Amino acid sequence: MWLQKPGIVNDHLVLLGTRENNIYLLKGDVDMLVGGGCQWIVRELMQQIQTWKIDMQRVKYLFVGHSHFDHCGAVPFLQRRYPHLQVLASRQAAKYFTMPKAVKNARIFGRQALQQMGASNDFEGISLDFDTIQVKRVLQDGDRVDLGQGMMAFFVETPGHSRCAMTLYLKKQKWLFPSDALSLPITDGRQFVCTASESFVDYINSLDRLDALEVELCAWEHFGLMTGDHVRRIIPRVKQSTLAYKQMLKTHVEQSGDVEATARWAARQWLAQTQFKFIPFDVMHHICRQMVQNAMKEKLTDEDQ
Repeated sequence: MWLQKPGIVNDHLVLLGTRENNIYLLKGDVDMLVGGGCQWIVRELMQQIQTWKIDMQRVKYLFVGHSHFDHCGAVPFLQRRYPHLQVLASRQAAKYFTMPKAVKNARIFGRQALQQMGASNDFEGISLDFDTIQVKRVLQDGDRVDLGQGMMAFFVETPGHSRCAMTLYLKKQKWLFPSDALSLPITDGRQFVCTASESFVDYINSLDRLDALEVELCAWEHFGLMTGDHVRRIIPRVKQSTLAYKQMLKTHVEQSGDVEATARWAARQWLAQTQFKFIPFDVMHHICRQMVQNAMKEKLTDEDQ
């Protein structure tokens, strides 16, 4: 089953945000938001909180899986609106949130996304501009947070999409929250768009780590969550897809003789497959240029398998 429409999934899980940009609510004795979303989903998010009578005073934590603007953009607003929220993030992400250039870029990208999605730059008098995020707890690989009622969150460092990427896993429930550390499902949910934007080597190594986990529910921060047959052997399928994509980029460069042309082609294809209107072409072009360069220079031991 593939759930993309926001709503109450079960007694311990709520899917929030929009189809394209998700945040999750984990419910125990205390609650946790998973994902920081983009600014343009704030209006929908606040309406959902009201409609589903979510008690934000019970929400103690907000976990940011990585520091890209579409996964942390709503956090400054949420910290202004709910000062008691304790933000959890990796060491690299926490460092990023203190870097003036990084904050400036996130602010620019967030404003562009708001404009592109036709959303205003404030909500109920509170600015949606990106600002420094105050991280309450810096997470390390293997850390855990007990929400009560059997909801024990484990954190796994999963670089490859970004240096700061971290995945949340609930062992008892077999629920995986990879943010963008796992390629995004498209079409029928059995095809994927690659998210190995930082390093194919690190990305594959992270997938190998995740493959040791039992997964019965996988909840991305784009395009919702999957259960049942859709997530059976999800990690090996994503790995196979990633290796095939790397080879495709390499072949395209070898045939065209032009890295830039391949990057532009890859960016157009990626945006066409996802239909993400909130990511400008020039940003996606930059990301794809890095992926193409990595596809040419990085060596993987299992590429020939």
